[in-house]
Amino acid sequence: MSYLKSNTLFEQIRTEDLYEKIPRPILIADHLLTPDNMGAMIRLADNIGATEVCFLGREEEHRLAKVRRAAASSRDNIRWYFSDSMNLREVVPEGKMIVAIETADNATCIYDTELPENVAFIVGSESHGLSDELLSQCDMVVYIPVPGPTRSLNVSHAAAVALFEWQRQMRMKCGIKNAECRITRSDEGLCPHSAFRIQHSELKYKHIFFDLDRTLWDFDAAAEVAFERIYDKYNLKDLGIPSAHEFHEVYHPLNERLWELYREDKITKDYLNRTRFVLPLEHYGIHDTDLADHLSEDYVYWSPRIVRLVPGTMELLDYLKPKYHLHLITNGFQEVQDTKLAGSGLKPFFETLTVSEEVGVKKPNPEIFHYALRKAHATAEESLMIGDEMAVDIDGARAAGIDQIFFNPSGAKVEGERTFEVRRLVDIMGIV
Repeated sequence: MSYLKSNTLFEQIRTEDLYEKIPRPILIADHLLTPDNMGAMIRLADNIGATEVCFLGREEEHRLAKVRRAAASSRDNIRWYFSDSMNLREVVPEGKMIVAIETADNATCIYDTELPENVAFIVGSESHGLSDELLSQCDMVVYIPVPGPTRSLNVSHAAAVALFEWQRQMRMKCGIKNAECRITRSDEGLCPHSAFRIQHSELKYKHIFFDLDRTLWDFDAAAEVAFERIYDKYNLKDLGIPSAHEFHEVYHPLNERLWELYREDKITKDYLNRTRFVLPLEHYGIHDTDLADHLSEDYVYWSPRIVRLVPGTMELLDYLKPKYHLHLITNGFQEVQDTKLAGSGLKPFFETLTVSEEVGVKKPNPEIFHYALRKAHATAEESLMIGDEMAVDIDGARAAGIDQIFFNPSGAKVEGERTFEVRRLVDIMGIV
């Protein structure tokens, strides 16, 4: 028996398969006092695969740096936020049962309690626990028996016990066992990820196709910075637009709808480029098509030059490049995508780039996938498509006979068939 890195083991035994059967949990903490505990809760939520952590109480700027430091890399893997609300139903999604982890007169032992599948766990503060007001809003209260002389658990330790007991119960309920895979030493040194490799005899992929925007390129992060630049350049505050962030929030759904129409061939590229700024300006009562044109031109210039990659992009590509032929399929505009690839360091990883403009059809039309296969000299059977949009990337690839990995960083429940699903790019290394 030899030491095996945890990343290697857990990526390969597919522990996240649990969430193909049940919803992911969320974690709530009431007025925690120490940044170390807050960071530990973020790390814990990331470990268990939760969708988010909500900290009840006011966000305090002086503590945030310490929280981020304590959370380490998990701070970028999971949504965490603060809420002043004391109404749990305002922060807990509909359908989730709220389970308090607390010593209370109506609490039951966690090991003797059947925990719900769709759950939000809540813990109290280090000094006062959960208030009666919050306890009264919970659907269930459980305690953790402590046999040692110190009878109180650290709050993050208590949450960890509860979450992993919940995971154990859910795995038994769903009939899940560790994936049956054989891990062996790699004498040939074929696996750069560790000293071990997994035997996936059923997976014969040779070509891997990626979507670009929001799969590898962090489109929204780059857009936020671009909006800050155009907001300052054109003095939009003087026109009654409160902030660059709010302007982007107004712009985003309007732009998404225009892109949907563009994919359906109901509008042209030129119409999209102009109208996506006309509409948000009109939201503020500004009717100025010349300004809209200037904003569009500057946005198209800046957004592909502000390099923001999805976490794990380079690590994944470094892992895949020696083993597979890598390709891109995108509905974006040719000149914009070329700029992104050239400035981000992504270009050397890919052998072909298929853009909808050159094909004459857009994802999810299967023809763009067939075109990309021909361009790559690949067959559907030996290919895999990775993308973040179910209706665009995954449905289109499936219609073309290509296996798919749905990149779903939020962990949201999304209807539709897919071959695999991951929340983090690095999880793909456990599949291929």
